[in-house]
Amino acid sequence: MQYFTLIGGFIGFSLAFAVSLAAGKNLEEAVFSATVGCLLTALLFRLFRLSLEYCAKQIIAEKSRLRDLENANQANAQAPQESQNIPPAHPTA
Repeated sequence: MQYFTLIGGFIGFSLAFAVSLAAGKNLEEAVFSATVGCLLTALLFRLFRLSLEYCAKQIIAEKSRLRDLENANQANAQAPQESQNIPPAHPTA
């Protein structure tokens, strides 16, 4: 994840440069288009990485919450039930 933005910029530059040359632009216009493509793709990859990290954090928090809830339920189920000696409502004589 450290080089995610850098890889995105490289991919954007390469694709934009290749498409510009294939479209018949001269070298200066192709490099300019590739530079713009590099910046935009790098930003898109960065946003994608941030959304992935946000989703991962949410999933981890949810799993942690569910695990804590399950542990609490197991602890309640294993707790000994105290027998309550309730005297009868009508004493027998």
